[in-house]
Amino acid sequence: MNPTLSHNLSRCFPSADIPWHDLGDEWPGACDGKVLRALDDGSVRSAIVRLHAGQASVAVDAAPATVQGFVLSGSIVLGEKALNEGGFFVVPTGAPLPSVATESGAELVVIFDDPKTAKASTAEPVVLVSAYDDVDPIVPVIDGVRLEGFARRVLWENPETGADTRLLTVPGGFEGKGPNWHPVHEEIFCLEGDIGPDDTRLMVPGTYLHNPAYGVHGYHEHSKGGATILEWHDGLWEINFTS
Repeated sequence: MNPTLSHNLSRCFPSADIPWHDLGDEWPGACDGKVLRALDDGSVRSAIVRLHAGQASVAVDAAPATVQGFVLSGSIVLGEKALNEGGFFVVPTGAPLPSVATESGAELVVIFDDPKTAKASTAEPVVLVSAYDDVDPIVPVIDGVRLEGFARRVLWENPETGADTRLLTVPGGFEGKGPNWHPVHEEIFCLEGDIGPDDTRLMVPGTYLHNPAYGVHGYHEHSKGGATILEWHDGLWEINFTS
């Protein structure tokens, strides 16, 4: 059975347009944040979190759902491990959630799984990547074609669901193949450079994009100077072109 596809549902906006506000009960607590995406029940799926200098949180016995974090600026100490800009961590559902502290302050992209659907994971209790350059890049292959000039670094993959978080480097002069869709939600945060999902919007550092599951997008994907983007999915990602 062919899936029911939707069009023009993607959301793209500069995160600078969102005011900082108290995230309330969200990890790591007592911090400012900018919600990028909320689920239908209002719970936070992804956010930018700002930790102030000298801030610290206590450890939690068990994470109610998987928590991921990518350090955008500054540095943190997660448990006993220091993570600087470009560092990444994952604490799977049910694993002890370490304390987090920062001396000088930090900003992170934080990704929360939905506690209502979370299940204990067989993954390692804590996954730490000191810097994304430590992850060996691969050249993506789509429709049997190697995308030379691209570099994909998979930071983490959920062994139960296939959900993953990855960094993608896109070369300058990139022109996409055309409209496409995925069977899962795709969220993208631009770290460096420029990349356009179509002719009406351009992503630069700090821009966020959400492509809903089964939503057709990518009407003219392109990059003039190249880009590095952080992207994450809530299930097994695949790309399907509409023509």
